[in-house]
Amino acid sequence: MTPAMRFGLSGSLGGLEAHSYAATLERAREVERLGFAGMWFNEEHFGRPDTPQERRILSPVVLAMAVAAATTRLRVGFSVLLVPLHHPLRLAEEIATLDVLSGGRVDLGVSRANSGRYGVAFGYDKQTGATLEYCLDTMIGYWAGKPLTIGDVDYAVSPAPTQQPHPPIYVGAYSESTIEWAARRGYATIQHGIQSPASLHRCLTSYAAHGGDLSRVPVGRFCYVGESDAQARRDVWPIAVRQAERLRGIGIWRRGDQVMTEADLEPERFYHETAIIGGPDTVAGRIAHLRDTYGIRYMNLLSSFFGIMPNYLLRSSLELFAHEVMPRFARTRLGVRAAAGQPAPAAPEVLNR
Repeated sequence: MTPAMRFGLSGSLGGLEAHSYAATLERAREVERLGFAGMWFNEEHFGRPDTPQERRILSPVVLAMAVAAATTRLRVGFSVLLVPLHHPLRLAEEIATLDVLSGGRVDLGVSRANSGRYGVAFGYDKQTGATLEYCLDTMIGYWAGKPLTIGDVDYAVSPAPTQQPHPPIYVGAYSESTIEWAARRGYATIQHGIQSPASLHRCLTSYAAHGGDLSRVPVGRFCYVGESDAQARRDVWPIAVRQAERLRGIGIWRRGDQVMTEADLEPERFYHETAIIGGPDTVAGRIAHLRDTYGIRYMNLLSSFFGIMPNYLLRSSLELFAHEVMPRFARTRLGVRAAAGQPAPAAPEVLNR
């Protein structure tokens, strides 16, 4: 029997960026009711004065606390926290407090602080500042009871997290060295979703080749479910074009095959290959292809397309996903192929071009 898959929502507001601030907690309760496993919040900071209003930005830790308080089962995660921008003592206290008050519902996604403008704003120099490895080791040490020594006096750091030895840790990474390090340390990786199929394949197979368990890896994908392939195309084609143009505009393709090439952002290619868009059968087929190829068991939906998706389409897509797609990924008898070392198979031709 193949284990059931779980599904979450990821983004600045846990994938609800198209909703107003006031509606966020109400929508979180709705997401829980629909059967999603969790909401994952991005760490983002400040924007340009001309940034579109749909890019709502809130403190992820404070937002996660509010969502945890408004729900009872929904897990709250981070996709990801830029850990070196935070003092490890302060962050250890905050994450443990969130875990205690949520009843052990925290998933800690972490990453290096690779944004140059964030480094300038927070006074962080990645050449001389604390590394991700150091910060995580320090936090885990506090959670395990390692004392904080000030002068000749030892102090206990509290609280201890509810989940022991600590909340699950997920390392956001595209580079080979960080993926290998995460696998070696026993951390899951998290693939945020702003990446081409080739990049996703490289990251997943590398993680598996270094001993990582792909069933623990949350995989993000832009996703929209319509009543049919044709209806989804009518609904979302302009949004997909705009998203591809936005990603091209911020220069994400300059990272090369680590994330996306410029060719991956050609709108038709982005629509059919990077995003998962279509009627329930099409969307389910694309997800099943990823599951059976790599053995993944958790997918995060970038359902708001980072705030571009209108509220009414976002709600409709989430309801269709919950009622028409999610039930197909309960426990089944389908086999799963090992991923390590396999070439990327072609995606099934399930979309009407």
